[in-house]
Amino acid sequence: MKGTITTIQRMSIHDGPGIRSTVFLKGCNMRCKWCHNPETWSGQKQLMQTAGRCIGCRTCFETCRNSAISIVDNNTSINREICTVCGDCTEACPSKVLSIVGKQIDCDSVVELLKEDVPFYKESDGGVTVSGGEPVMQPEFTLALLKACHEEGIHTAIETNLCYPQELLKPLLPFVDLWLVDLKIADSGLHKEWTGQDNTAIIGNISYLYSVQVEMVIRTPVIPGVNDSIRELLDIENLITGLAPGTPHQLLEFHCLGFNKFSSLGMFNPMPNCRSFLPGHFEKLKQELNSKKQIIVQ
Repeated sequence: MKGTITTIQRMSIHDGPGIRSTVFLKGCNMRCKWCHNPETWSGQKQLMQTAGRCIGCRTCFETCRNSAISIVDNNTSINREICTVCGDCTEACPSKVLSIVGKQIDCDSVVELLKEDVPFYKESDGGVTVSGGEPVMQPEFTLALLKACHEEGIHTAIETNLCYPQELLKPLLPFVDLWLVDLKIADSGLHKEWTGQDNTAIIGNISYLYSVQVEMVIRTPVIPGVNDSIRELLDIENLITGLAPGTPHQLLEFHCLGFNKFSSLGMFNPMPNCRSFLPGHFEKLKQELNSKKQIIVQ
């Protein structure tokens, strides 16, 4: 069983309880305009170009068998319409300007790597988190990976948008110890405007997961100018209360640290002018929300 991943982030403390290893899968069915991991949108390998490193040696130009690379003003220019992502240029480039994002790997190899961190999982009550992109875009690989981790006694979590049919969700239930679910916007029309998908399936799946009593945390990335008003956040809170009362809800502070990836991948950045919150503003926003709803937002 093989899947396509971008990376395995070890010693993570932000993707579930304890110390974790997070496996990032390629492919996503949403197009959130604020995404800081656009390299996970496509399920295919991509050529990434790191700005500021090119030394103008022309090695990549001379190596490319499809003439997809040219040198303009001592910088590498890629014609992505004819680039086949063969990797010849990445191996030849002495300054590592070019790299391939995404690699196929078999499930057993991933599990063997993850098992190296078992002592850290046990010491910290941590485990493995499968993330993306959207991991259920690779349903068979995701299922195999979660099942294999369970067989090794490793705690499992999945970061998911739940925007898919329930028949893809149900096979995962025995092998997921913690569901980390994104609920970004309460209004379905606005959800589609900002993410490319409405939230109908998400709402249905949250309700279903609550009914089968899984451990679940609902998370909302708070984006300036999108869903950072008290009214919008209260709407999300009320929606969660109706769907899954008592379920923990976490607000995640937006950052734009990954926005440079759009240009590195030759992709259009849909929110080039979006900026992170000013220092202290996000905490004040949470405090105001708590005072309005008389709840504790984590």
